[in-house]
Order: sequence, then structure tokens, then C-alpha cells
Amino acid sequence: MTISRFLILLFVTLALLLGSLFTSLAFLAHTQEDIAASERKRFESFRLADQLRQSSDDLTHMARLYVITGDQRFADYFDEILHIRHGASPRPEGYELVYWDLVLPTGERPQSDGQLIALEDMMVEQGFTVEELRKLWEAQSESDALAELEEAAMHAVRGRYQDGFGAYTQTGEPDPDKARDIMFGQDYFEAKAAIMLPINEFFVILNARTASEVSELRQQATWLTAAALGICFATLLVIIASFFVLRKKLIQPLSHVSVAAQKVSTGDFSQRVAHDSGDEMGQMITAFNNMVASTKDSLEKLSKSNADLQDKQSELEREKQASDSLLLNILPSVIAKRLKGGETSIADEFPEVSVLFADLVGFTEMTDEMGPYEIVKLLNDIFALFDRRIEDYGLEKIKTMGDCYMAVSGVPEPRADHARRIADFALIMQEDFARHTATHGIDIELRVGIHSGTAVAGIVGEKKFAYDLWGDVVNVASRMETTGQPRRIHVTEAFKVRLADVYAFEEVGEIEVKGKGAMRTYFLLGRRFEQT
Repeated sequence: MTISRFLILLFVTLALLLGSLFTSLAFLAHTQEDIAASERKRFESFRLADQLRQSSDDLTHMARLYVITGDQRFADYFDEILHIRHGASPRPEGYELVYWDLVLPTGERPQSDGQLIALEDMMVEQGFTVEELRKLWEAQSESDALAELEEAAMHAVRGRYQDGFGAYTQTGEPDPDKARDIMFGQDYFEAKAAIMLPINEFFVILNARTASEVSELRQQATWLTAAALGICFATLLVIIASFFVLRKKLIQPLSHVSVAAQKVSTGDFSQRVAHDSGDEMGQMITAFNNMVASTKDSLEKLSKSNADLQDKQSELEREKQASDSLLLNILPSVIAKRLKGGETSIADEFPEVSVLFADLVGFTEMTDEMGPYEIVKLLNDIFALFDRRIEDYGLEKIKTMGDCYMAVSGVPEPRADHARRIADFALIMQEDFARHTATHGIDIELRVGIHSGTAVAGIVGEKKFAYDLWGDVVNVASRMETTGQPRRIHVTEAFKVRLADVYAFEEVGEIEVKGKGAMRTYFLLGRRFEQT
């Protein structure tokens, strides 16, 4: 064989190999797209079916809240969930994500309204098999029946009962006990299980079908890959070329990033605890009210009997001292003195303060398996660490909101070094918290935000006093905490410029703050000499 014929044969062979290789790779890419599309469809199918389960859980949640509290807005939310599921009301954008948990605190809708479509129609459009749709319709039928049971419980709270024709036209005495029996009785749990059983069967059927489809596509992809590799190994040139092609064409596994950013609960926890759980705040308010009542009784008894005047005066003095001590525990000493001095409206403006918010990241998830006493004890142990440091650095604790802690420097007594004090406090509280959680094996972290600016502080309430703080500095400091990171101290540029000569900072970037626009933020690292 001559060289020219060999070269021609080699060229033809290489051309055929390259053509076969390109053909195989084209089919492989198409198969990979089919696999990705099948995975997406599988995910959408699971997500859509999960909406039926979620809507049932949302209905249960709203019905139970209404039965327990009697708040009409929970009944309105219950009706709205039914209307959305049946296509009578628009389906909000992102409704399959966290929705009602964000609506409950303020009533504001986190997303705008979307299309008007029933959940059942969405299931049909998704292309489920007849057997799968039958399971979903069975679950939805059971859910609708459970919704009727939940409506009966809510009507019992209002004192309305069925007339024998399915309408709630009969009126009577409200029966919250009956409502609670319905919502928490054995029949209700069995009805709830009747919903979840066909949904579980649906997931099993869907998983088997979609897994088979994906498996076939993956099998096809495996054969195409093997063919491409066989062609690549035919010649050194094809091997080298295939190496780069396959490396370039290699698809990295998809990674689903979970967004775990929840706002701190806006409910009044101290008031709730005070009336329901009986924690320290509740005991303090109860003791204060009892003390006032006891003082009033003592004064009435004092006017009736001159013989017991000395004893009654001593008792009144002791109770007055206890009342003063209790007042000092509730309010700053300076404010307490002004309040006792006769001021009825206390509000002061402070041009220079620093506000700190600290939040326990992962606390809500951890408490799902804890009892009320354990939750309160854990919070008390952690916040007691912060309270002791508050006194060391001359700061003022404003309040706690659930697992969030708020403190301020420069209030009620102005301080020129307010930023330094709160910076040192933030650094030491991170150290104390890390040491405490490591010692006790607690899997939670601390996230801190700080801002400096102008604020107004004063007393709110007439019988249950509270010393509170207002102004943009509070909102921005809260925003620093919610947009920060665990184990970090997130601060604004306004705070940084006050301490830049003494403390070290790490630039984060710009964030959008409602009402303020873009703001440049930093992480506080510590004093400069500690960072060298």
C-alpha cells in the first residue's frame, strides 16, 4: 500500500470516526436534555402533588387557630385557601413556597396575584396518568370532606349549626369545647390520615413511573457514552479530541440551594407568655398587679383601724419598696425616677446612639421537639449571659422578641463612646454565646446587626410600662441583623466610620434597605491590635 493510499484511507477512516463521534455526541446531548427535562417534570409533579398536602395542612392550621383564638381573620384565610384551591380566587405568585407563614404576622401578601386556576386543573395539565390522577382526586375529595369538618368546628365557635340540609342556619350558644373536640379528636386525625394515604400512594406510583423513565434515558445515555468512548479509543487523535470534548461536555450534578432566611416573629411573646406560659415576664406582671391590689387593700384597712396604723404603715412601706424594685427591673433607673417624679409622658430624642439586634439562628427549628419549659429555660440561660454583659458595658436592654435580643448604647443617658461600648459588647457576646453552646452541645448560632444614628426613646403604656426605641436607626439595625450571617457582626458604614481608627472591619457590599435605598455594609472583626 502506497503512502498516498494509506493517507487517503486514514483520512476517510478519521472522517468516518469523527462523523460517528459527532453523531454519537449529538444523540448523547439530546438524551441528557431529555434526562434533565424528565427530572424537571418529575420535580414539578412532586411539587404540584405536595401543594394538595400543603393546602390541607394550611386549612388545618387556620381552622385550629380560629378555634383556639376566635380571630375572624383566620376564618377568612381558611375560606381564601379553599377558593384558591378550587380556582375561585387568583393563585398568588410563588404560592407553593412559604406563603401563609409570611401572611400571618402582618396580613400583608408577600407576592402578587397570579392566574385564576384550580389545583385540579393544574394536575390535569401536568400530564399525570389516570391512576395518578385518581389517587390525587381521592386525596382532594378526602381533603374537601375534612374541610367541611373544619368548617363545622369554626361554625361551632360562632354558635352556628347545621339545619339538616347542610346549611349553617341554626344558631345557639358558641361551643368552643365542641370545636376543639372536632379539631383535635380521633375522627379528625383519622380523616387527616385518609388524605395522606392516597397522596403517599400517589408518590409511590409517580416515583416508580418517573424513575423508570429516567432509568431508560440514563441507560440510553450510558450506551451512547460507551459508543463515543469506543470511537475515541480508535485513534490517538480521536482519543485526545474526545478527551477535551467529553471534559467540556461533562455535566456537573445539579445542586439545589435552600434559601433559609426567615424573619423574626412579630407576635407579642412577652404578652402571650405572661398570660399563657407563666414565664418570668408573666410572673413579674402578675406580681406587680397583685402588689398594687395588696397596696390598695392595705390603704383601705389603714383607714378603718387606727389601732393597726403602725403595722399597716410598715407593711405599706415594704410593699412600696418592693414595687420600686420591680419598677427598676422593668425600666431604666433614670426613667423610673422621672416616672415616679410625676412625669406622665416621657419621650426624648438622642442624636447619637448605637442599636444592636441579635438573633438565634436555628432556634425555631430546634424547638420543634422541645417542651415549653425547655424552650424558656434555654432562652433564659442565653439571654442571662447577655444581660450580665449589658451591665458591664453600661448599655440598656430594650426588649426581647421571641429569640431576638435588642440593646442600645447612648440611651437613656447620652454617651460619647456609645459605638465603642456596643462594639465591645457585640464581640464579647459572640464569645460568650459560642462558649455556652459548645459547652452544652447546642446546635444554634448567633447573628448580630448594628447601626448608629438618631433615635427617640420613651415610655409606652399606662399600666404595663415599656421603655422602647423608635427611628430609622432601629429599622436599619434590624435589617443589618436579618441580612447578616451566623457568627458575624453586620454593621453599617455609619457605624464603621465612628470606629474605623480603632477597630478592624471587612467590607460586605451594598444591600437594599426599605426607605433608605442601597447601603454599604461591613463585618466587625475586632480591635485592630487583636487582628494583627
